[in-house]
Amino acid sequence: MSRGMGSLTCLFLIGSLFHVVAIDHKVGGDFGWNLPPTLTFYSEWARNNTFFIDDTLRFVSRLNETHTFSEANSKKDFDECVKQGIVFDTSINFTLQNNRLGPRYFVCTDGNHCDMGMKFTIEVLPKSVIMPNTAVENGVLRPILFFITIIANLVFL
Repeated sequence: MSRGMGSLTCLFLIGSLFHVVAIDHKVGGDFGWNLPPTLTFYSEWARNNTFFIDDTLRFVSRLNETHTFSEANSKKDFDECVKQGIVFDTSINFTLQNNRLGPRYFVCTDGNHCDMGMKFTIEVLPKSVIMPNTAVENGVLRPILFFITIIANLVFL
């Protein structure tokens, strides 16, 4: 096999590591979309996740709780828990569309649940060629690239 072909194969292998697919985010993680234990619970959950175009938000409530959600039009509306015109129930999976990059604000529209902490802000990013935050934070990226480099050198040189 020629050196050029080996380099192309190596680039293909590295490129395949960086394939970005849409992620299905369960809002609140295992806790779901329920009255939170703290006022900052959902803000902390959102801060620990990365959101891209075409990702999906799933608002899943416990069987004994019923909650809705809407997207606030602005940070001011979000801060003041202003209820918006379009209200979704938790049977809807909300997909982050191409036309809305940047900050997005979500609130519960039931009673005073928003004031009780059922709200969060996310930053929607364009699809790009990056590794998920968890892979970088956990140090997964460096050993993978090192392994691919060693294999490529053994096979193609």
